[in-house]
Amino acid sequence: MRFVAVDWGTSRIRALLVENGRVLARSESDEGVSRLKPGQHEAIFARHCGAWLAAEPDLPVVLVGMAGSREGWAPAPYAECPAGPDRIAAALTRIDLGAGREAAIVPGLLCLRNGQADVMRGEETHLVGAEVPDGLVCLPGTHCKWALMRNGEVVSFATFLTGELYALLREHSMVGRPATEPADPAGFAEGLAASSLRGGGGGGLLHELFAARAATLTGRLGPERLGPYLSGLLTGEEIAGAFRLFGRPDRVAIVADPPRAELYREALAAEGIAAETRGQEDTLLAGLAVILARSEG
Repeated sequence: MRFVAVDWGTSRIRALLVENGRVLARSESDEGVSRLKPGQHEAIFARHCGAWLAAEPDLPVVLVGMAGSREGWAPAPYAECPAGPDRIAAALTRIDLGAGREAAIVPGLLCLRNGQADVMRGEETHLVGAEVPDGLVCLPGTHCKWALMRNGEVVSFATFLTGELYALLREHSMVGRPATEPADPAGFAEGLAASSLRGGGGGGLLHELFAARAATLTGRLGPERLGPYLSGLLTGEEIAGAFRLFGRPDRVAIVADPPRAELYREALAAEGIAAETRGQEDTLLAGLAVILARSEG
């Protein structure tokens, strides 16, 4: 299958010319949806993909991620869980590209659980491409997702603000300000040990965060270990939360690239849980190919 894939995120756009899972050409920039004004999307898309489409007028085009958000090119309503490739494909939003051609925007997913709503945009495609029929899948990121798969469908998922909170602590907090580079990765295991995943100190995340500051001030935690320590603490709390929601598994599939994938593998291994990793671009392209094929069928 040959198609154009556009992964349009909050901060960046990445356009790919794809054939049978291989990237033949790519074009990317920092023109993510958060930096754009209404009406700018079409011109930016044309700049990245226009030459490919001019050469191949019948080339399918699919957009994923924040292209379908309120700030994106066109709103793509969420598909509600449980959702697999067929439901996602049926919910594609079509946009007119002119000259008699159109593009499809992949919808995000909506999960309603215990009276709470959760949403994702983009991760649903990685989940399709990860090819995990049953089990728990972890997608690390700024907003980390954990998804429960049954019979190839996303039946439930939960979002954790691990990456965003880490950035806030490092850049805008007295807790993370003393951290220095180069970092000592040994701090990650120390942070894990302080989290509720490993029993921790019992005071909860808010207490443990200030305890990290106190440990640095008193010399018990070196500033070179502070950044990894906070990462380990937050990652441990995230994993513990996912296990409370979905149960403790024997195995987890991780959709991430190094080095983040290895940190999650380390955290899970400390709990005796096996982990398999899948690359982000591989799962993106595989997922888009499946969704496109289902939409044409």
